[in-house]
Amino acid sequence: MQNVEDIHNLPIDITFTRLGEWLVDRKRIPSDWRKRLAALRTRISTAFASLPKDIDPFIQTLDPEGIGYLEAKQIYEILLKSTSETRNIFGRLSGAAGDWEAIVRGFEKDHIYLGEAAQIMVQNVIYEIPYQKKQVQKFQQQLAELERKEADIKRNAALSAAKYAEACQELGLEGNNVRIELLETAKSLPSTFGRILELINGDSVSLAMEYYSNFVKDAHTGKDKSLVAVLPNLTSIRENPPSLNVSVGPEILQSVTGQSSGNDSSNCATKDVDYPSADIDWDITVDSSQINWDIGNVEEETDDNGTGLGPYEMVNASDILQNSSSIDGIESEQNIEENGIVSVPEILWDIGVENPQMNTSEDTDQPNTALEKEQTSLPSTIVNQSQETENKRSQLLETGYRSDLLDDLYELKAFLNQRMVELKSDETLSLQHQVQAVAPFVLQQYTTDTIQTMLSEVSFAISLLADRKTRDLILILNSKRFLDRLVGTLVEKKHREVRLREGLKEISAKRMELHNLLSSSWPKQEAALSKTKELKKLCESALSSMFDGRPVNIIGEINTLLTTRVNA
Repeated sequence: MQNVEDIHNLPIDITFTRLGEWLVDRKRIPSDWRKRLAALRTRISTAFASLPKDIDPFIQTLDPEGIGYLEAKQIYEILLKSTSETRNIFGRLSGAAGDWEAIVRGFEKDHIYLGEAAQIMVQNVIYEIPYQKKQVQKFQQQLAELERKEADIKRNAALSAAKYAEACQELGLEGNNVRIELLETAKSLPSTFGRILELINGDSVSLAMEYYSNFVKDAHTGKDKSLVAVLPNLTSIRENPPSLNVSVGPEILQSVTGQSSGNDSSNCATKDVDYPSADIDWDITVDSSQINWDIGNVEEETDDNGTGLGPYEMVNASDILQNSSSIDGIESEQNIEENGIVSVPEILWDIGVENPQMNTSEDTDQPNTALEKEQTSLPSTIVNQSQETENKRSQLLETGYRSDLLDDLYELKAFLNQRMVELKSDETLSLQHQVQAVAPFVLQQYTTDTIQTMLSEVSFAISLLADRKTRDLILILNSKRFLDRLVGTLVEKKHREVRLREGLKEISAKRMELHNLLSSSWPKQEAALSKTKELKKLCESALSSMFDGRPVNIIGEINTLLTTRVNA
């Protein structure tokens, strides 16, 4: 049987979630402690409103709703140290110190502070601290996602910048003003065209054309056949070399300089000027009797003749001829074709309306800003050069002209390739020697090396003329749609990088916001843990004194939470 000392040393274990009920069941606190605690909180709110906040920094950090027994006791001690002690006739403190002394005594009376401590521990352990932990984890996860997103955006921005620089480098641009620089690149076309003309007029191409012409003359021209003209376009370009002047095409130039009429008309339409319709005399009388349709008199029938045409009748061409000749005496033979179809003279609808009042406001109008903006999109040198050399524009800029020239070059290349195959092939070599033996001397003088040189020069001319960069430069000068699409593609690559860089600013602002939230969550979590630990220690010591010094342990999840915090 255990003695009294052993029983006295037995600890009392109390689950923290049942601490409030345990105290009420053992009559350690009154059953209406919650009502009395609410009255104390009301007194705390009133007393805190009149409390001087500058006497201690601790008071400035307090929230009236979060003040409990421990905070009220600490405020009371601060007031005792900072203010002079004045007491009333009953020996109690007066002023703010007296109010807080009464609040502390209210907590200590019937151990109300133990009920409050039990309530706060349950709230912190089950709700407040887990919520703060989840908030911290969420902020940390969002920060990690922002780091990953920022890395992706930086990588994509660098990739977009590299693609833009690569595209500009491929087109020979600096990337400052894409449209102007694209039009400036057209200055390289004259040198390309000059090189093409130099190759076409060179000795190798001349020998190739002569070789091909003699071959066709010998092989395809008989006694009863006339000489067949070969390579007419190459011959023409050699005899009449095209100009090397390049300029902006009519389509692009018209988009700049030819929009003035459209802009002026749109401006006139949008101006707040009322033109009275009574001042405009159109001089048009709607009288069917005065309109001469030159088709004779056609009588209408009121009944349906069964043809599905209603009251209209079929018209005979001979009748129309007789009627028209009797009206105006114009040459009727020219109006009738051989198949009997009537050619009705075309009606001229050209009605001119002149109103000098419509142009009176043009001199007072402001300059068309849209037109000026569009004109500034093209370099002045290109525009001036285009206007000066519009009639001397190189024919090589025309698609049809280049296609005809390429046709002749490809034809000549195919001929030379075929001759090379025949001369190098062992199967046709003996036959070729027999053919050349009876061929004219002019066809026998070309060796394999000579033909190979011809073929190289012709192929080089084709590559220059059909090169993609050359075609793109020509399209830049000729096609506004191609120029706009090319500029749009380059600008989109550049703007994509800009948009990504702007996205980095948003991510930086979001990161700063998360850091602030995280910085504010950590102190709240630490404060809740510290207060929970202090309240647990207070309850254990107070209950131990109530039970003659027996050890009291508050058990449950609270210990795990506090142990985890200590280890962390």
